[in-house]
Amino acid sequence: MQIQALLNRCNALIENLGRVLQTADLNAAFFHVPLWKHYYHALYWFDHWFAGPEQFLGAPFHVPGMENIDIPSEQAISNEQLQQYYDIVAEKSRRYLDELTEQMLSEPVRNTDRLGLILGQIQHVSLHLGNINAITIQNTGRWPRMKQRMDESSDLYE
Repeated sequence: MQIQALLNRCNALIENLGRVLQTADLNAAFFHVPLWKHYYHALYWFDHWFAGPEQFLGAPFHVPGMENIDIPSEQAISNEQLQQYYDIVAEKSRRYLDELTEQMLSEPVRNTDRLGLILGQIQHVSLHLGNINAITIQNTGRWPRMKQRMDESSDLYE
């Protein structure tokens, strides 16, 4: 396996999580659920599963059920709170990637291995970022740029 390609893609995904905070109106809704909740759901589970449950940090403002899109939240999460949580998760995840070796990818974690956790989160986060970006495109007519590699343009929009 070429681990460098995986690491590059993972770092781009982490950056894309941050980019959405700059391009989306997180108070807009997707299927009657505010985008901040979709974003928080993706970030919360990314925090939990990407580096493995033993590395889970959690958000300081979390209340039970807040991560569940199907459960209405009594309180909203501000963009500032999301940014702070993103910064913590991004730093933790980049450190994890800096230490990750090809041999570690096959280490068992729960009912999969580290590679399975990483691929699962690439899929999960990409799905939610796609939903959020679709609402941004629908509401603004602008196409947020999502990186596939770290060497791509840093422009926020296509």
